[in-house]
Amino acid sequence: MRLVGLAFILCLPLISHAQCDDQKNEVWAAEACTKVRTYHSPRQSTHPRLMVVLHGDAPFHPPDYHYQLAEILASNSDNLIAVGMLRPGYSDPDGRTSDGAKGDAIGDNYDAPRVRQIAEAIEQLRDKYQPSNVILVGHSGGAAITGNLIATYPDLVDEAVLVSCPCNINQWRTDMFQLTGKSFFKGDLDVISPVDQVNDVSTNTHITLITGKEDPVARPTLSHEYFEALQKADKSAELITVDGGHEIFLSPPVIRQLLHITNEKQSELR
Repeated sequence: MRLVGLAFILCLPLISHAQCDDQKNEVWAAEACTKVRTYHSPRQSTHPRLMVVLHGDAPFHPPDYHYQLAEILASNSDNLIAVGMLRPGYSDPDGRTSDGAKGDAIGDNYDAPRVRQIAEAIEQLRDKYQPSNVILVGHSGGAAITGNLIATYPDLVDEAVLVSCPCNINQWRTDMFQLTGKSFFKGDLDVISPVDQVNDVSTNTHITLITGKEDPVARPTLSHEYFEALQKADKSAELITVDGGHEIFLSPPVIRQLLHITNEKQSELR
């Protein structure tokens, strides 16, 4: 399924030049410039694997840990291009900012326009690198976006890894209100959660859920609920529980699991 029309493709070079000056570190798609950092494994075939890594909501600090993870995975894999993608409206520690609205990081920024921007950026990367398959990895809010994206664009991603996922957004808001007492978490939002869209996920997409046993932010029950819904809908999914809390994205168990995914069934390098 193509995400952009012919007219967009025909005008892409002109718009890309006007809107995204650094083609190595930016992707023009959905009329937005999305910042990326790209890392290549030491050995690659003509059709490497492509992994895109999304950070969480990061309300207190500009995120860069998704870049760190992408670099680790590329350095320790064969036949992999790993791309850390800066979500819409976010700025990284270098002051680079992706186009789009950041939102308030209260469950409001996993909506259709943001998902579309990320999906079309992934498609541009797929067209550029011609990968053998595409893996999308998201942490926390990035995992919620991943779950919504694989339902909305079911032909785009071959494998999805959701780490510390608030996969039922309004239940997560209830949990956060109980945890923090902050009024902006009180009440439901008009949002669609990954758990609401399991029927739209392709049976060809394999989903791995990783949750920390002691996670107080995105409780393990949220990943369990999504996993059970995927199973009930006959989707390809597995659930892995590891030691730790919410900030497990760079933890050894998560890195080991991601390296297993990136290195299994590699095409013969040429």
